[in-house]
Amino acid sequence: MDMKFIKTGILTGVVISIVSWIVSTVVNMIWPYDVLSLGGMRPISDPVMLLFFLHPWVLGFALSYIYPHVVKKESKGNYIDKGKHFGFMMWIITGVPSAFFVFSSMNYPVGFTINSIVGNLLYMLAAGVTIAWANKEKAKRKRRK
Repeated sequence: MDMKFIKTGILTGVVISIVSWIVSTVVNMIWPYDVLSLGGMRPISDPVMLLFFLHPWVLGFALSYIYPHVVKKESKGNYIDKGKHFGFMMWIITGVPSAFFVFSSMNYPVGFTINSIVGNLLYMLAAGVTIAWANKEKAKRKRRK
């Protein structure tokens, strides 16, 4: 496994965690809710619940793996444009259907739904830019050799 892929996956997970935390904090100030008390959630004491907190890194590695297969080196734009485009695509493909499914089938608080839509969009954009930046750096190093 490529060390750059591992570093990119870890960094992307950190970025997703930070953006998610910020958005969740802001949304909770306006529309308070406790995600751990929602119906269907495992109790925090359940050891399997640790996997819930790994989500940003699972997503970071998945997006890092998918990026080079979706965004080609010859694509137009700088790494910010490529990253935003990739992040927006991933939000449309994963975030919108997920938020729609939860909104249409579960009686969760409005804050959860808003966080699902806005938070997901913002962390997908940030993740896309992070991954595009990491891949840009990789391409530069290859050209120098």
